[in-house]
This record gives sequence, structure tokens and C-alpha cells, in this order.
Amino acid sequence: MEQQDRIMDGDLQTLGLQSILKMLALSGKTGKLFVHSGPETLSVGLSRGQIVALHEEGTPQLQPDLLGMLCLIHRLHLPQAQAVHEMAQGDQELILAMLVERGWMSHQEMQQRLEFAVTQSISHALRWANGRFAFHRHLVPLGSRMQPLDVDSVLLEALRQADEWEEIVKEGVTQLSRTTIARWQPEVSNDVRNLGLTQESIDVLCLCNGEIPLQAIALVLMLPEARVARIIARLLELNLVEVVDTAFETELQQDLANLMMRCQYILAPYRGSRTPEHLLPGLIKTLAECVNGLLMHHGRYARSLRGRGHLSPVEIVRYLESCFMQPLQLLAKQHYPILETANFVNGQLDCSDILTLNRVVKGEQLEEFYWEAVRGLGTFLRMVFERLLRDEVGNSHTGRHLNMAWKHFLSEIDGEVKNYQMVRAQRKVTMRGYDVTQPPSIGMVPKWNGAPQPEAWGNGTPEREGDPYWSIDTQRRSI
Repeated sequence: MEQQDRIMDGDLQTLGLQSILKMLALSGKTGKLFVHSGPETLSVGLSRGQIVALHEEGTPQLQPDLLGMLCLIHRLHLPQAQAVHEMAQGDQELILAMLVERGWMSHQEMQQRLEFAVTQSISHALRWANGRFAFHRHLVPLGSRMQPLDVDSVLLEALRQADEWEEIVKEGVTQLSRTTIARWQPEVSNDVRNLGLTQESIDVLCLCNGEIPLQAIALVLMLPEARVARIIARLLELNLVEVVDTAFETELQQDLANLMMRCQYILAPYRGSRTPEHLLPGLIKTLAECVNGLLMHHGRYARSLRGRGHLSPVEIVRYLESCFMQPLQLLAKQHYPILETANFVNGQLDCSDILTLNRVVKGEQLEEFYWEAVRGLGTFLRMVFERLLRDEVGNSHTGRHLNMAWKHFLSEIDGEVKNYQMVRAQRKVTMRGYDVTQPPSIGMVPKWNGAPQPEAWGNGTPEREGDPYWSIDTQRRSI
């Protein structure tokens, strides 16, 4: 930008945003005002002293998914949102214009939403204590679908919203900020219909299911951010939502990503092996290492252990064994007896007895024991991960992202398992003259619908008839 185009600049401590906008309005200026405070920047387009455009930079979620949020509050159906999204490519003004064109929103509501977005941003910038500003006269704003706004009217509403935010800060009602993200609790036992929530509170609760920042919730509902903060504080009291610690969850995701990479490294020497004596122990080592990595991870990030300060290793071990000892024992009793030789030692799964079976068992019987251990550990691994994910992040965007990454990792192990199954089937066909039914992928428990829930652990032994896993080879045997 040319230096001569800048006709006014200075420090916000000397001249506040309110005074700057009033001066530009009174003198009927046309151009663009830039206001900087830390990483945040606000640019306001003016035409003859009226606001015609505004843009924010430097804050998270600057382009909230308006269409997705309208779906969450049942203003749009998903097919409608998808049709507009593909054509608008994230342009918020174009999205609103297309909704008006299709009759899904009135022109009046579009103008109200554009005005509210301007007011919300200016209200936030009015609270900036430090920063700088500059006005450039030759930066003529491009055409906008918003009707020009009177500066005094915008400032009046923006100041009211800023004062309302200052009130809740002074009252100590909440420590929430405009970038706070709240989401549903993983398990809500209350029936929200009996809690006497207002429609505004219900709308905020619905939007919390999308894991979007407070600022975006206020924008889509056209409510002051302070009012949304009060509602979220109330939902927190009712234990319906929780505040997402984004730094914590980034650390959590990175820890799991590192674990998957480590297990892939352990698996690498055994990839493509067609020798059962080499492949099966390698899979057992990989699965055991992955289970133990998940247990260590859960000892750091389990919801029940958060906020309790430094915990002794004994307390963490006690918690992990209370969560996973019983399902391992029932899995051994009901499906995979070989797992009875695996033990928990200091919060870790010890499979050394399985890996040293070759000292006492040889040949085909050893292979059968190893094969049963691979399937049992694969099943237990899936159970541990699902319990861990449900506890730590629940049914959230983070949880769904981690679940997809986890399935991709398990598919690599499944690939090696299927290679072994083919070798095994071909060998049996050659030796016995008939084919065998191949069992499903690793980690699938027979007759169980996904990983068992805690309350389902111990409901007895499933039927054996017709079960591809439950053959004479996998019945209880002594070593």
C-alpha cells in the first residue's frame, strides 16, 4: 500500500476504535480502516462514512460452517446445505444470497445476519486495549450484498454487547472466551426435556454437538456472545456439556499418532512373511505392544484421572486394572483360553508366556496356540481402544478423526492376518482335500455386536453352534 494513501494512523491507547470510526463517519471518508491487536486484525470498509464491509483475521474459526450450523438447529436439511456448499465454496455472503434465492431465507434475515456479524466483530475489537490503526483512502471496498450501515447505530449496539461481556467478567460468572469450544458430554443421563431449558438454551446445546466456538454459536443464533456464554455456563452446571481443551486434545492426538507409528515400525520386519513361525509371533509382539501403549496413554489422559494433580504409579495401575482386567478374563473364558496365560503386571499386559510357548510346544499345536493368541489379542486391542476413545473424547470430531486413523492402522495388521489365512487355508486344502471357512478380520468377537460394553461383560458364553471361531481347536486345553 502506498504511503501517501495512508491519511491517518496511530495507537489505540491514544485514540480508541469508537472515536476513530466516528471521525471517519463525520468526515464521510471512503477507504479501509485496519486495526491490529496482537495476532488479530480487523479491516472495516467504508463508503462515504458508512460501513459496507468487514473482515477479521487471526482468530480461530474465522469462517464458521454456517450451513452446518443451520442444519444443527434444524433450519436446513443436509441435502439443501450440501447443494449450496458446493456452489458457494465458503463465501459467507454468497451462501446467504443463495439461501435467499432458493426461498430458504428471507432477504430481511440475510441483512440482519450481515449486520450482526459486523456488530459482533466491532464489539470484540472495542475491548482491545493495545494495538495500532491505519486508514487508507484509496482502498475502495468491493461491492457487498449488505446495505450500508450507519456507524452510530452499529457502535451503539456494539458498545451494549461489549458492556454485557464486561459484566459477566466482573461477576465471575464464567471464564469462557469467544474462542471457547463446548461439546456434549460423552454420556448424558438426564432427559434434557425435563430440565426446563429455554429455546435459546436448546439451540445452544444443539450447536455444541458440532464442536464450534462460542463466537460462531453467537453468530448463527444472532445472540450477544455474553448471553451465549451465560447459557453455556448453565449447561456446564447441568453437566450436559464440557469445555474442550484444544491444546490438551492436540497432545492426546499426537500421543496416539506416535503410538501407531511405533507399532507400524514393530510390524515392519514381519510384513509379507509366509512363514507362520515368523509371522505369528511378530503379530503377537505388535498387538501386545499396541495394547500396552494404549494402556500407558490412558494412564495419562483418562477422564477419571484428569484434574487430580500428580498421581502415584500405584493409583494409575489400580485404575487401569479395574477397567481392563475383567474384560480380558472374560474374553479368555468365553472365546480365547490362550489369553489365560497373559497377565497384568504393573498396568501392562505381559504376554511372555505366550511368546515362549515354543519351549514346550512344537509343530502344528504351537501354530494353533499362536493363531488363537493373535485373534484374542486383536479382539482385546479393539476393546481397549473403543473404551479409551469413548472415555477420553467421546463421540466428538476428535473422536471420529481418531477412529478413522485407528481403522487405517488396524487394516495393516488385518492385511498380514489375511495373508496368513490364505496360507493356512491352502495348506489345509492340500493336506486334507477340502476347504475351510475363513474367519472374519481380526478384532471381531464372534456373536458380539462390536466391542462389548462394560455392562455386557459377563453375560455368559455365546452359542457355539455355527460359530467359525469356536472349533475343537479353540476349546479349553491344558499346556
